Amino acid sequence: MKTFPILLFLLLSTVGFSQVGWKLVYENDAEGNTVNGDLDELIWAIQHGEPVRIYYNSKKPNDPDTYVEHTALVKFFTILNSPDGRFVTAQIDPIVGQIPQFDQGHVLLKENLEWSLITSTNGKNDTMTRNVITGEIVGHQIRSWGTKWFVEKK
Repeated sequence: MKTFPILLFLLLSTVGFSQVGWKLVYENDAEGNTVNGDLDELIWAIQHGEPVRIYYNSKKPNDPDTYVEHTALVKFFTILNSPDGRFVTAQIDPIVGQIPQFDQGHVLLKENLEWSLITSTNGKNDTMTRNVITGEIVGHQIRSWGTKWFVEKK
């Protein structure tokens, strides 16, 4: 007789907690085209204060089998309605610069450099590297890549 309540509890727990975690709600390619999901769902999540993570990878131009993958929690959003359409930009906290050493199998920190990123559902992403000692901008470029957008479901 005790078996039934235990099984019922396990079944209800599994169903109740199965929606917890990060869910892919939107994915765009490097040209800003929808690959997966719904931009309106991402915008709704942002407007309702749900945490969002981004994921992207960066491949070596001359060797597409060599790449790095990155994920970060978004710190600041902009939802932009423009003549070119509606899109989302996401900014992460600046990080200490780093450089992958593919041939040595590790990643090194770049001393005194800070890296910032704004990624966008339109595929146009802005990166900037700054010397934290002098404040000088030592790199700033717009690069195109696809991004996956995950929302935390509680």
